[in-house]
Amino acid sequence: MSGARAQIRSLVLSGDTFDQPAADIRELQIEAAREAFAAHRERIPLLRTRAEETGVGEVMALGDLVPLLFSHTSYKSYPVSLITAGRWDRLLRWYTTVSTVEPGEVDVDGVRDIDEWTERITAAGHRPYITSGTSGKVSFLNCAADDLSFLHDILEHLTCWPDPLPPKPTRRGYVLAPASGPMRSIDGFRWHAEVFARPGETRLLTDDPLRVSDLMSSALLRRRIAEGTATPQEISSHETASEACEAEMDAAVSAIVDDIAAHRDEPLLIAGMNNQQFALIQALRARGVPDGGLHPDTLVLSGGGNKGRALPEDYQQQFAAFYDGVRRVRSYGMTELQGSCLACEKGRYHVPPWVIPLILDQQGETLLNPEQGVVEGRFAFLDVSLEGRWGGLISGDRVFVDFSPCDCGRSGPAVLPDIQRYGDLGGDDKITCAATLDSYVRGMIHG
Repeated sequence: MSGARAQIRSLVLSGDTFDQPAADIRELQIEAAREAFAAHRERIPLLRTRAEETGVGEVMALGDLVPLLFSHTSYKSYPVSLITAGRWDRLLRWYTTVSTVEPGEVDVDGVRDIDEWTERITAAGHRPYITSGTSGKVSFLNCAADDLSFLHDILEHLTCWPDPLPPKPTRRGYVLAPASGPMRSIDGFRWHAEVFARPGETRLLTDDPLRVSDLMSSALLRRRIAEGTATPQEISSHETASEACEAEMDAAVSAIVDDIAAHRDEPLLIAGMNNQQFALIQALRARGVPDGGLHPDTLVLSGGGNKGRALPEDYQQQFAAFYDGVRRVRSYGMTELQGSCLACEKGRYHVPPWVIPLILDQQGETLLNPEQGVVEGRFAFLDVSLEGRWGGLISGDRVFVDFSPCDCGRSGPAVLPDIQRYGDLGGDDKITCAATLDSYVRGMIHG
């Protein structure tokens, strides 16, 4: 990677990543967007088709990016039947329409399940990150080796921005996640442990890897139960397996809770998703650990959606109370982004320079970005740092973004804390381009 895209990436190591003059960044971002589109158009069939259909031949302004954005459903637009029928060659063909992977790069002969399919892609030098699959399907988001290296640089140099931590392994670690698995959060937590925890002193939730097949089968069954199509035997078997898994996880969490309580007077690393963190806090309080009772050099990493578990409305306030006085990473992000929008001293989430925010109307058709001030809309973006896939995406999030200078003294744009999913606000969360993009993909798979 060279040119404006490389220049923006280099800001991670500059020490003032979020302190660049707004006018300079905007000019650099337009050039980087032009480079990213030129680089990916010939490598990613779905982007090429979209460009031809919409008549966008070159990116000259932010408005040119809007017709080129993928829907957040594009990365799960494969037919589930390809997996259930074991059509791994067809699934690979789908993957190559939405990523820079070439069909000849991956050998799928003899693949037995979806886990082995993802392992074959990883062996070919790519990393297919998945989402949680709460809707019944997981997204597959391709990362190239350069993307993983850049992501590691972000966590090593920007953790706890605006007062980043030096990368020193001085803590006892607790990672509320499996030992491995194709999820960005799992890789991120593990990398944080390598950077900030003492060697050999990190406890995991389980030594077993996360299996994509288990995640998908559970999500699909939950959907079938909701639709009323699951058989009593399937439901019974699922409940038995879930109870056994829950008992195993409860025992693992209990052991971690006991260990944290015993070592709370030394610096710790505690990493886990929001629902896991909330359960951990309740258990630690029950053990007699008071709010603000951990060592001040403790580092806490949390985030993500609630993943199907309802948390109380004040869970963030409970996090702040229990972890009072420690170092916490506060951010807004998603698997589709490299890194996250990090919170400044005023609690606003500053968009990193390699991400171009594109605030759209609810239908995902019209760009609403103002020159200054606050705008409400659907969060979309182009991440110009990505090599393994096109970084242009329309999310499902309703956000308020301030394009004026922040009260912290830095330039905007910054996402305000009131973030919700359109699907949780009532009505249908439909993006106008989603159906069109999905039809392109179906044509490419079966063409």
